[in-house]
Amino acid sequence: MIKNIIFSYHFFYFLQGLFKYFPFKFLAKIRAIIYRPFFKNIGNNVIIHDAVSFKFPAEITLGDNVQIAEQCIFVGISGLEIRKNVLIGAGTKIITSTHNHNSLLEPMIKQGLSFKPIIIEEDVWFGFNCVILGGAIIKRGTIVGANAVVLEGVYDEFSVLGGIPAKILKKRINNK
Repeated sequence: MIKNIIFSYHFFYFLQGLFKYFPFKFLAKIRAIIYRPFFKNIGNNVIIHDAVSFKFPAEITLGDNVQIAEQCIFVGISGLEIRKNVLIGAGTKIITSTHNHNSLLEPMIKQGLSFKPIIIEEDVWFGFNCVILGGAIIKRGTIVGANAVVLEGVYDEFSVLGGIPAKILKKRINNK
């Protein structure tokens, strides 16, 4: 079983290496089809642009109509759920892992890693170069401004987040 999992990851990383740098528009849809068997789930009409990297795809869910722009990085260990109708701007990093650093007596490099799941609900938009860290739950209808760093926590629906660390800048309201 472990050998199959390891082989599966190696095979995925091989395929990802072959296909991720081709910039052609038609390949943005083909990548989702090629990657589908390695993910927990990939919905319909998923678009993955070039130079996007996934680590631990078996723990990543991508809902319907997810669009991922160029040069994004995703780490899925411990669980990464991106629900439907999500736009992810170029350069965004969604990372479920962090280095431990609690001991002052031991070098950080020897303290290991911790993992916390991330949930991104439907109809969320990430601007360019956002960073989303483990333990974040971003509720539906939220906009995350360019270069924001979203830390662990629950962020209200229909919020506009921005800054380092990200804070709620305003609430979205229906203008109809």
